[in-house]
Amino acid sequence: MSGGADIPPLEQGTDEGGPAGGLRLSTGSPELPGGRVELTVAADGSLRAERRTGDIRTVRTGRLDPGLLGRVLGALRGAAPGLPPEQVTGGGAGRRLTVTGLLGEQSLTWEDGGAAPLPGVGNALEALAAQVLDQAAPGRLPTALIILDQPDPVAAEAVGRPTAALGTVAGRPAYALAQPGEGFGLAALDGSGTLGGSDADAGVQPTAMALGSAGERELFAVGGEDGAVQVWDAVAGTLLHSTAGGEGAQAVAAGLVEGVPLVFSAGRAGEVRAWHGEDGRALGLLPVGGHGAAVLCHARCADLDLVAAAGDDAVVRVWDASTGEQLHLLVGHTDRVTVLAVLSLGDQAVLASAGMDGVIRLWDLATGQPVAALAGHSGSVTGLAFLTVDGEPQLASCSLDGTIRTWDVYTGTASGGRPAERGWLTALAAVELAGAPVLAVGDESGGLTLWDPVTARPLGSCAAPGEMFPLNALAAAELDGRPVLAAGYGDGTLRLWDAVGRTELRTAAPEGGPVTSVALCAAADRALIVCGTATGAVRCLDPRGAKALTVPVPHGGAVTGLAFGEPVDGGPAVLVSAGEDGTLWVREALGGAPLLRLAAGPHAVTALAVGLVAGRRTIAAAGGDGVVRLWDGSDGRPGAEIAAAPGRVQVLAFGRIGASDVLVGGRGDGSLQVWNLPDGAVVSSLTGGDAPVHSLVCQDLDGEVLLAAGDAGSTLRLWHLASGTLLNEAGLDRVPLAIAFGDSGLHVVGPGGATTL
Repeated sequence: MSGGADIPPLEQGTDEGGPAGGLRLSTGSPELPGGRVELTVAADGSLRAERRTGDIRTVRTGRLDPGLLGRVLGALRGAAPGLPPEQVTGGGAGRRLTVTGLLGEQSLTWEDGGAAPLPGVGNALEALAAQVLDQAAPGRLPTALIILDQPDPVAAEAVGRPTAALGTVAGRPAYALAQPGEGFGLAALDGSGTLGGSDADAGVQPTAMALGSAGERELFAVGGEDGAVQVWDAVAGTLLHSTAGGEGAQAVAAGLVEGVPLVFSAGRAGEVRAWHGEDGRALGLLPVGGHGAAVLCHARCADLDLVAAAGDDAVVRVWDASTGEQLHLLVGHTDRVTVLAVLSLGDQAVLASAGMDGVIRLWDLATGQPVAALAGHSGSVTGLAFLTVDGEPQLASCSLDGTIRTWDVYTGTASGGRPAERGWLTALAAVELAGAPVLAVGDESGGLTLWDPVTARPLGSCAAPGEMFPLNALAAAELDGRPVLAAGYGDGTLRLWDAVGRTELRTAAPEGGPVTSVALCAAADRALIVCGTATGAVRCLDPRGAKALTVPVPHGGAVTGLAFGEPVDGGPAVLVSAGEDGTLWVREALGGAPLLRLAAGPHAVTALAVGLVAGRRTIAAAGGDGVVRLWDGSDGRPGAEIAAAPGRVQVLAFGRIGASDVLVGGRGDGSLQVWNLPDGAVVSSLTGGDAPVHSLVCQDLDGEVLLAAGDAGSTLRLWHLASGTLLNEAGLDRVPLAIAFGDSGLHVVGPGGATTL
């Protein structure tokens, strides 16, 4: 994949043109609420998007489908020519677009407020930049057009630096400490010896740790740079539960395997995961060499349940879903594979695969041998579906070239086709209405049209109310005797349609960003709709009711925070994990069952705390955008959003001032801020040193609440919280990564171990 990493960032105020053979769009200013955004796209489609808001910088790279770049350039050719860069006047916080080498040798520039304002296609480029930078936001462009690389971590400093936690093990005060290249270890605070740990080859590179308890069990949690979270019995040293490392799920599939509903999920990296579709239990991994997958497909063929996966490496892999055995490795495509379909023919089966190279390939699943290569589309293929016409199997396809085609499976020749006249076609499924095959086709505007594959004529459409976003994914099945269609849209909405009456049966509100894939599994006694999203969340819904299941996919990047929460109102103790991907997971601390998934925005979570506010478990998290967000830790209801700028919040701690609950935040500039809860009003600001705050703890001592704060300059400060008075300040021989009040003094853990003041 082209990553675009070789395209340098455009510094504010630069008047030079874009990269050789590319375009560059700049909007806004770092001082404005939306920040300054720079989008660069090279001639080969590689892209780089950057946002700067104050001192916060976010960068994403990837590439575009050639169809998108082609449409942009086509629109610019029809616009009034821009002026050479040196002749442009105006500027300020407006938009500026420069194109070099793509529309002739001269660099052309459009600028709002100048003699040549941006044409309408500038809005599409703005939408592209916003979609790349914020995957949780509604997507105006089909997700098939944008292929992102791994995130450029905002919180990369968390990886490769020591981390620590304080608590108890076997009733004794203890601490956990992880140092780069050395694994992690547990030790008694009194210096009496180690209590367990790992070496550097433990399989997890720790970036966050926590000590806590659930009932009579004392627990130790560790999160890694690959997004994995492990929970151990701190006394027995046994692993209780864990999530595998890797990305979330942009691609999903579902099916009944030996009568059990299973969900398969995959992200841009890592392996394909299998989950139990009713309780979210992880069942295992299907290896793809860490390459991830862009598309998954489940099929029942003869006596086998098969799962196929394909993606950026252009290779199609096929497994026996019951055993996990890889059956075939299918090689032939020359670019990213994005769609798969399977046809069962008695004891035989045919797999169809296609993607960005525009060629559809048919494979014999019994032998793994190629059957045919179907060429005809001039753009990326975005949909495949098998159907039966006059008793003979056919394959239907749609593409970003705006055409629908049908193919004879036995001869591998085209049997029909026509332009759909709806621009980009983004998804395809086949259903049977009144005994006749019908094609359902989704498009870039959110339309869902039914077509007769024999006459190539439209039969009607499924019209959703309100503003429409691209229809990114489509799946078909028969539910309770009627054909239904599950459609996922760019705003994150999931709709279930009755294909006969073209009426909406059920709607699931947006969650987790644009829907990227949909699977529909239906049987007489159970049914499941599964969708993957741009942020990597998996959503599982019962199409017959309101039941929903949160599948515990790992964080898409390093774990940046871990915190245990005590039982509330008879519920279980919980573990909250925060990630570089801007998400938080709430799980049962002891069993690991997923309870909540919370989205903190597109930026990495930089600080996490769990506490009680008015008797309710409350989660606080700070993001790279400088905002502190609150949630009810039991039901996930959002609370206050606190703008904590300037300076990113590095650490959070709950406390009390008199009868009031408060939250304390330590920032990257060394200052502390105290907010009243639950409204988030500022109580006080405390000025410490200028080094980033690394650790905080509040403690009630005989009715007086003290606040201890340690910073990256190896300084520890003690404050009287209610009055904001600095009581003491001391230099240390180590950076205080974790601090806690104890019977014998103030415990401090840093590189090299623990000490007591």
